[in-house]
Amino acid sequence: MAKIKDIPKVDRPRERFLKKGPEALSKSDLLAILLGSGIKGKNVQKLSQQIIKKFGKNFLNITVDDLQKVSGIGQAKALQIASAISLVKRYYADEKTNEIVIKNSQDVLSLTYGLKEKKKEYLVCLYLNARNVLLKKEVVSVGLLDKTLLHPREIFYPATEINAASIILVHNHPSGDSSPSEKDIHIVEKIAQAGEIMGIPVVDFVIISESGHYSFYEKLKNQNKGFDYVADGVQGTLFDLLEIEKPSYEISAEKIQETYFHIPQIKENHFQLHNRRYIGNKYKLIKWIFSILDKECKGDSFADIFAGTGVVAAVASKHFNEIILNDFLHSNHAVYKAFFDKENWSREKINNIIKDYNNINGGDLDENYFSINFGGKYFSKNSAKIIGFIRENIEENKNKLTEREYYILMASLLYSTDKIANTVGHYDAYFKKEFIEDNFFMRPIDPVEVKAVSIFREDANLLVRQIQTDIVYIDPPYNSRQYSRFYHILETLTKWDKPELHGVALKPKPENMSDYCRVSAKDRFAELVNDINAKYLVVSYNNTYDSKSNSSQNKITLEEIKNILSKRGKTKIFEKDYRHFNAGNTDFNNHKEYLFVTNVNYE
Repeated sequence: MAKIKDIPKVDRPRERFLKKGPEALSKSDLLAILLGSGIKGKNVQKLSQQIIKKFGKNFLNITVDDLQKVSGIGQAKALQIASAISLVKRYYADEKTNEIVIKNSQDVLSLTYGLKEKKKEYLVCLYLNARNVLLKKEVVSVGLLDKTLLHPREIFYPATEINAASIILVHNHPSGDSSPSEKDIHIVEKIAQAGEIMGIPVVDFVIISESGHYSFYEKLKNQNKGFDYVADGVQGTLFDLLEIEKPSYEISAEKIQETYFHIPQIKENHFQLHNRRYIGNKYKLIKWIFSILDKECKGDSFADIFAGTGVVAAVASKHFNEIILNDFLHSNHAVYKAFFDKENWSREKINNIIKDYNNINGGDLDENYFSINFGGKYFSKNSAKIIGFIRENIEENKNKLTEREYYILMASLLYSTDKIANTVGHYDAYFKKEFIEDNFFMRPIDPVEVKAVSIFREDANLLVRQIQTDIVYIDPPYNSRQYSRFYHILETLTKWDKPELHGVALKPKPENMSDYCRVSAKDRFAELVNDINAKYLVVSYNNTYDSKSNSSQNKITLEEIKNILSKRGKTKIFEKDYRHFNAGNTDFNNHKEYLFVTNVNYE
């Protein structure tokens, strides 16, 4: 009878399991270990493959009788498999049973029923994970709620300790009247705003009394009964609901005849600067933007202070003597240093290194940080092992490279990684697939020749106080989508600090969170505009202010942009019909791109 020991040592599932762990084995390999031996004329691996293929996705529901119908499987082996499945299902069921899921205010009331009998005012916080499962219930304060005594840190500090995804607040009224007071309303707005800033949204604020209850969420949703907090997979939050309905602004804007402007030519088998899937990429708007700049602005220097992909600066480098690039993402900074920096580098050396990298077989590599975390999710296992190996190798050989060569290899890896990512274009989620193709292939970038360049990774509001230039191009995020979270894998790959990751999307702890994605965006923009030392301010803006998606909704209106810029000088507005990047299902018609051009008046 064929047994596992009859299989060549390199292919033995047990040895691979011990050396590389269960993630390195297929389903049939794991089943082979469980069976231990095969049958006459069929080794254990062949037998396991036959069983997996026969039952497919119904494997977890198979019975002893089902298994005994497989040739060579007797009662003993059938019981062995069925018992293992039942054991796992039993533990899983026990774990699920212990979970308390909070779907609506009725679930909240069942957990805090005793509050209505309290003679003092209590504030209780329910801390939830991303699936609305209760992580912790805690009394935040006892006694009269007072905006001067109740600080957001009392609520959000425990949330950060247990990595809560959202919170629900529950408050009792000993008076018997569950109607919210002015004090309640003020506290709700204050805490909801703090939650938005912290990235830990407040889902609901429920007031309990002997006569009934009041849910801010239900009231704002205009519902009479318990309304589910999660609908179609989207978590509703108090902050979204509390926001005042904003008017749509129709601003008088000019249209312009577009003329040709230099766009870097494509070099075969090389990545160009614009070959990235990136929210807000202005590549398709280049001719329109520079047609306006040519008509309205004059000068020798150009600064792109929210540079993103850097494509605007790349075209500017062909029309201005000096350019400044800035973005506070580590991955974008690495890309700029690779494409724009003036330091010497050897093309032959880079090509030879990349050629060697492309000869690597992922099956020959051990697991690494990148493959353990992202393999089988954002990338295939083998592709992820190669990516992680290359990143480690670049770092280990950093002292053998010039700074430019280091960043060129880094950028080539980033672009090649992004090219095959199993995503919609950013890294907030990945497609759940049974099979992800091994398709990693590293291609070099094609650097951009510039006359003079300065590259920064700074907060734009601080940077503008240090620089002086003729034209400043401003294209901040505006909506609540944090770029550092959307591109966290590229950030992790660049920094290579191997952080602890959290959640389904496998993100590190938040950093580089932009104020332009928060309610403070308007104030930060006004501060920025006021501090800029330049002849012309050029501001890009798309009109998703009225988008039905809260995350896509702009934090500043067209009217507010115009008013802030007009304080610095005469401002013209240009518009173009344009459908912006949308990786989700946001329903928003009549997309337009606006360009504000302000001729700064120093008088």
